[in-house]
Amino acid sequence: MKIVRDNRPEEFKRIEQLLYGINYEVWLNLYGPANADESLEQALSKLVSENCKVSGVFPSSAKEAKREIVDKILYEGDTGSGPIDLESKKHEVAELMNNVFSKINLEKADMVVEFEFKKGQPSYPVFWDFAYDIHLSGKRWILVGSSSD
Repeated sequence: MKIVRDNRPEEFKRIEQLLYGINYEVWLNLYGPANADESLEQALSKLVSENCKVSGVFPSSAKEAKREIVDKILYEGDTGSGPIDLESKKHEVAELMNNVFSKINLEKADMVVEFEFKKGQPSYPVFWDFAYDIHLSGKRWILVGSSSD
């Protein structure tokens, strides 16, 4: 028997519980810290999967990343899919994400880059997904999230 430990931030686990819904599931992960001197694909192959390839690498900022991530996480869905009773959970979800942003000092990042997975996506995105390469003080964090049915 193989024992698997979920070492992701507790905030992510709670967000996933809060946003579970009708034909809807959220998945979040934070990889790192890793060495910022290697290429993004080298870092992804060590942190996420050996077969990771990227496409669409776009400069971003901490402010833009936070806005996009929170907007996607608070996706309302429709009558056939989406989080259950999102309105009552929005405040807690936003606080939890702000805790994660604080833990990795996103506001003080030296560089924030949005990217897309061409190969090796660690989740199964259906409704939305995001991936950010965040650099701070010689270290890098990879913040990834998606929702599926």
